[in-house]
Amino acid sequence: MKSFATILLLAFVVVGTASGQPFIEKATHNVVQTKANWTGPDSTMPYLDDQGVRTVWVAQDLDKDGKPEILATDYSNSGRVHVFELVSGNTLELVWSSPRHQPSGGGSTPRWVRDGDLDGDGNREIIFPWMLGTSVDSSVVVFEWTGADNDYGTEPAIELTKNLFAPQNIGNFRMNRETGEVYDFDGDGRDELITCNRDNKVYVMGVVGEFPGFASWQVEGGDPAVHPDNRFSGGSWWHSFPADIDGDGTEEIVNHYWNYWGMWSIDPLGPDAYRYPTPSVDSLTDNRAKTDFYHEYYPEDANSYMGIVPVDVDGDGKDELGGIIYVGGSENDYDVVLMSLTTADTGVYVWRGADQFGTIGQNLWELAGRTGGSHWGSAAYDFNGNGREEYLVGGAGGYEIVSLEYKGTGSVLDGANYDKTIVFPGPASFFHFFDIYDSLGTITDTVGTEFPFLAKMYAGCDLDNDGKKEVVLAYQSVADSITYTYWSWDTLAVPQRYVTVDTVKIPNPGSWNLKVVEWTGAVFVDKPLQFVTPEDYVLEQNYPNPFNPSTTIRFSMPVAKNISLTVYDMVGREVKRLIGDEMYAAGAHSAEWDGTDNLGKPVASGNYVYTLKFGNFTKSAKMMLLK
Repeated sequence: MKSFATILLLAFVVVGTASGQPFIEKATHNVVQTKANWTGPDSTMPYLDDQGVRTVWVAQDLDKDGKPEILATDYSNSGRVHVFELVSGNTLELVWSSPRHQPSGGGSTPRWVRDGDLDGDGNREIIFPWMLGTSVDSSVVVFEWTGADNDYGTEPAIELTKNLFAPQNIGNFRMNRETGEVYDFDGDGRDELITCNRDNKVYVMGVVGEFPGFASWQVEGGDPAVHPDNRFSGGSWWHSFPADIDGDGTEEIVNHYWNYWGMWSIDPLGPDAYRYPTPSVDSLTDNRAKTDFYHEYYPEDANSYMGIVPVDVDGDGKDELGGIIYVGGSENDYDVVLMSLTTADTGVYVWRGADQFGTIGQNLWELAGRTGGSHWGSAAYDFNGNGREEYLVGGAGGYEIVSLEYKGTGSVLDGANYDKTIVFPGPASFFHFFDIYDSLGTITDTVGTEFPFLAKMYAGCDLDNDGKKEVVLAYQSVADSITYTYWSWDTLAVPQRYVTVDTVKIPNPGSWNLKVVEWTGAVFVDKPLQFVTPEDYVLEQNYPNPFNPSTTIRFSMPVAKNISLTVYDMVGREVKRLIGDEMYAAGAHSAEWDGTDNLGKPVASGNYVYTLKFGNFTKSAKMMLLK
């Protein structure tokens, strides 16, 4: 596997301020904060571990307030998804977090998130998978907008549990793939979820009824009673997605397998109707040979780990399919490849041979002068408006976004016919860990390891509606601290060896998990966004405390918002509503409590709790009334 490890001389170890607005800086920076040692409020501290954001997705105004939202997965924080809303031209605020799937742990979930309208009622939902570990399935969950601003509930509106259709001989659905798709595949006005189960058969799942109420799942495509032929590969299903592979104006469902870059497809025919391959009808011979309607395109057992991207590189209205080779240990890992079919390739018998496949990019980190690197996420959009979509490939520091743009002539499967450009370098790579070696009082070398990388991205949005298109970037391996470990050569040890003499942690100046970059016409630049989280709302200790007969409660807000400030007794009963769902401007404010209840009657001495509610989050403190 091509790796990215760099040996630096100590003289060149510089910890500088990286570009971009940090997102959710992590506590004190003295230690890497984890769920095990974090003692703060659960609701106000996402992204505790150093895993970061696996997937970002731009939603279609989930709560109908005219403000776009970014959905971001919390890769290792107990299966959570967070919603960020653009509350002003340059401010993204965390407005909702899904509940934890379990009290602690969470494996590496969720790996993807989408929005959609599964029940067709016009209210959009947030859809993502839950797991009990990296390989133990649980369910795909659906949270629907409740009708209140930025509120998507505290429990799923519906779940697709792993064994829901076991009575129909459909095995456990698998929840651990990198990309899921929610889309109106059959054009019936309701989105469907396409997924697979552990036997690697592909299913199109729809919803009957509406949320909340009597909604239920149905198998629209892949039911064994209707489609007995539903698996055409010996490998693992990886990603199913809509793409117009033949340019007829309708999208097929393409199924990608981790089986030598295998492909087969399904044709939507109309509402709840799909054409799966049938050996006796669709193949040249009555068998399930891969040469019929399933084809393997690569000599090594490869797949596109972060999914396949439909991209119309030549602007002819027909989608090509872009991906990044991943075998795991191959010299060809991270090669960029493309598949292209023809307008004659209609139906399901379309996956035929190597002439549909080509490599269009190799070792793209060399554009930044690197000798090694990696690529994971990718996306496509026509940023320069010439009618041809650019294929964007994510990397790491110095080559975070590389664009591959077809020149307009020659085969689209030939890499020589593409301009390959770093359109967003990002900061030069900085590492999270440095091992500094000393031999007899002389620094010999410094080895840096572990650095942030771009996992996935969403291309082509315009969050602030200024006419300039953007890409939202998701980063992983993001630590809050940079750790220096000093080693010294011990001549008295037997055998002689390096031993640790000191470890020092300093704040990481680039501890962001999410970033938005904007197209300038030639390259992308950091968009100057401010990220607001619940940590930015401050509720001070009342003064005086203890008090009699009155006390002042001060609080400050980073943005204007409807808020409530309420006093409760120690068993949670409301005593006095000081502010009741009123709009307050950004800045510092105060309210006074005179020790009376909502009826104006004096309350007894004792302890009370006052709570500031802002959107879906709250902050509380305790005070004492003495008489």
